[in-house]
Amino acid sequence: MKQTNNPTHLLHFSLSFSKQATTPAFLLLKLKETILQSLTMSMSMSIWQWLPKEIITEILSWLPVKSLIRFRCVSKAWCSLISTSRFIATHLNHSLSNSQYQTSIFACHNYTFHTLLLYPSYQEIEQKGDFFANPSDLIELHDPFNHKYSLHLVGSSNGLLCLANMTFNNESGLCVLWNPSIQKAISLPKPNLGSLQQTFGFGYEPLTDDYKLVRLMNPHDCKTVPPLFEIYTLRTGIWRFITAPDSRYTMKYWSSSVLVCGALHWSTHTPRHQGAFCNVIMSFNMKDEAFGEVGMPKSLQGLEGLDVTVALIDGLLALVPCTGFGIEASHAVWVMKEYGVVESWTKLYDVRIEGFQRVIGFPKSDEVLVHDADRFFSCGPSSRGYLEDLPLCGLEHIYLDAYVESLILLNVADLVPGRQGNSSGGS
Repeated sequence: MKQTNNPTHLLHFSLSFSKQATTPAFLLLKLKETILQSLTMSMSMSIWQWLPKEIITEILSWLPVKSLIRFRCVSKAWCSLISTSRFIATHLNHSLSNSQYQTSIFACHNYTFHTLLLYPSYQEIEQKGDFFANPSDLIELHDPFNHKYSLHLVGSSNGLLCLANMTFNNESGLCVLWNPSIQKAISLPKPNLGSLQQTFGFGYEPLTDDYKLVRLMNPHDCKTVPPLFEIYTLRTGIWRFITAPDSRYTMKYWSSSVLVCGALHWSTHTPRHQGAFCNVIMSFNMKDEAFGEVGMPKSLQGLEGLDVTVALIDGLLALVPCTGFGIEASHAVWVMKEYGVVESWTKLYDVRIEGFQRVIGFPKSDEVLVHDADRFFSCGPSSRGYLEDLPLCGLEHIYLDAYVESLILLNVADLVPGRQGNSSGGS
């Protein structure tokens, strides 16, 4: 992949950031991991047999996924241990606390092409430069269905990716959960309703330890027929309809969503033909499975023709509203400092880059990823590059999110109702 210096005349990014001092914590974690792997490989099985199970569990739970997949072959006891829900949860918590295992997933889609790229860890990005500083470090992920069903990435959580088919054909509604770390994927049962304009939201609900996929469907005659909503939960393995929100909303086909404070969020607005127009954020509480509203900044609420993208910046709900079109387009970045309090919306900055089309996301708090007709720009105080050799023309969907290695799905049966394709447990 070709990486070039940003031409200064293309970038007008006026912002002041405080450079955080880097800490050696990740070096200590790396040393700990190296020692643990060395001990694990060098100790004979006779020694391991004398160690308490709690000590073995603690040692193994700090190791990377690739090592654990190999160590399942050591013995039936180790295979059973590594596959338990408790061990998978403990390992995930360690991974989430270790920035060495945290990175970004980046996806580009149109109807004939899609690519999934895994970026280096945040610590590596911090050491080497910006998001596109070292293209040779990028890892291309190949989904286990070989592009057969035009699967698009709609969400990720704890290393688990959710992909869905967006075309209006016999496979419309096909959804897949995939963990690239262990190379395991399952296709979900078909939803209750097939070919409709649809939008998804995906995330983890910690109190019930469950992964949920929400599907919002707009009938073709959306002016008279209200939207429909259904939900899939990994624990039950079935789709079911859920109660629609009290208010009527209109949103873009395949709108993006973010999970903040235990709720999914979509940018939407009230129907133009029904009363006073208002831009609003629709929320869905993952625990209670109830819809609600989060107000946008007051200056944006009544603007018609506003194209708003929801985002996540440093764990805070964020908005990127765009007004105007083409060279007249104007983008801004807002964050909600106190969740649910409309008055806490704060405008951080405007993004002014000649010729760019949209803001994709925020790899770091002081870095913005944007897209123009031919390439992606990484913009910020330390950014130096852009990526331009991906087939970018006619992209329908671009996705950027955090990613962490995990063992999620390792203990989930391969065969589920409606399964398509073939996947393995990654042994």
